[in-house]
This record gives sequence, structure tokens and C-alpha cells, in this order.
Amino acid sequence: MIAHARRAAPAECCGFLVGRGRAVISTVEMDNVSASPTAFQIDAAEHIELRRLLRRARPPLAILGVYHSHPVSEAYPSETDVSQCFYPDWVQVIISLATQPPIVQGFRIAAGQVEPVALR
Repeated sequence: MIAHARRAAPAECCGFLVGRGRAVISTVEMDNVSASPTAFQIDAAEHIELRRLLRRARPPLAILGVYHSHPVSEAYPSETDVSQCFYPDWVQVIISLATQPPIVQGFRIAAGQVEPVALR
């Protein structure tokens, strides 16, 4: 995720956290179609195609969360992140490149409320 964030800078990077249950097995890099330094958007068709592929895995895999970077701000959800969080069950991981080394934080966002999540 950190390498992806660095490659995408100065735009935000984004991708999915994939796994089973509560265990993340891998990350899947996605293109930020907004190419913005302050927001990200994943292509809906790519999102749907990934879901199809994950359902075919045996046993099936699922998207457990999303990650994105904040190239110049802290690793905390912005107002945009909160307002555009449509999957309250997902973990939201934010990578801040504003400091070195980068800071990686996890959150759950539901009904406009942000709660930190421990990452292991």
C-alpha cells in the first residue's frame, strides 16, 4: 500500500483489502479515476468485476475494506471520506505520506461517525 501511495503521488492512490472473515489476505490496487490529490474514486465496473472474481474463488473471498492515500495530509478520514463512505462494514485504511516514514491508520465509518480500528 505504501509503495502504491508513493507511485501515485501527488494524486491519491486507492485499492481494496481482500480476504475472508476478518483476515485480510491481499490488497488489490485500483486506478483512482478522479486522479485527484484530495479524493479518490474507483471505477464501478472494475469494482463489480473484482467482486465476480472473488465469488469464484474456492472458498470465496470478499472485499473487506478499501485503502487510499493522503499525499499531504494526516492519516485521518477527511470530510469527503466520511461523506462518501458507502460500506460501513468495511475497514478504511489511510496512508499518510505527509510524514516519513508514512503513517498507516485504520477506521470504520458509519453514519458519519469515525472509529479507529487497530491494524495488525
